[in-house]
Amino acid sequence: MCEKGRLKRPIPISDDPEPPFQTQTDHHEGIIMNFNNLLNQILGTVQKSGKSVSDSPLNSFGGGALVGGLASMLMKKKTAKSLVKVGSVAALGYLAYQGYQNWQKNKQQEAVPQGAFEPAGLLAETHSRVILRTMIAAAASDGLIDDAEKQVIARESGDDPETAAWLAAEYANPATVEELAAAVGNDQALAAETYLAARLVCADLSRKEIVFLSRLSQALGLDDNLVESLEKQLELA
Repeated sequence: MCEKGRLKRPIPISDDPEPPFQTQTDHHEGIIMNFNNLLNQILGTVQKSGKSVSDSPLNSFGGGALVGGLASMLMKKKTAKSLVKVGSVAALGYLAYQGYQNWQKNKQQEAVPQGAFEPAGLLAETHSRVILRTMIAAAASDGLIDDAEKQVIARESGDDPETAAWLAAEYANPATVEELAAAVGNDQALAAETYLAARLVCADLSRKEIVFLSRLSQALGLDDNLVESLEKQLELA
């Protein structure tokens, strides 16, 4: 199913040149959290842990603050090397948008506006929540989250009970691909970012990861050529 480390099914990406994301606190399932800020922190932590100096153009879009153990589940095998390319929600959006645009050039259909890849306010919170759930589900698909890591993350989140409670619930019951697809709905930009986030975590392309990515792309209704276009963008990042 894979060739030279590349999944034959395409992987989505999203663009976000100048992050319009404004940190806002939202209510989700009774828990008060800022999902956009948390995702930025996790991506920024992995990037800073992976390299000190980067020549990637994505770094111009910013990153997040260090959050210690919150990113530990992603610092394994090839995963960290891939995630180092994406230091913020904005950079993830940038990749998704570029991949989507290149794919769309060969399609006779109405273009998705760039603004769709640049959510703000509560919409940004919704997008980030879906992406976080996707990353956790992708990590869990190959047994990437072990009990020791759960304890580290819980300890690091001790001063933030809302975050700790949400993470604990997600680790205990990772979202299914069907649940993720339902959360994405008909949002093509979010579908691209969602698959890209999963692909970044599933960097090794183990058998279980390939199965998870294939099922996710099908649930999201992604065109194979789109997945390929998005994956190429990730390689060029």
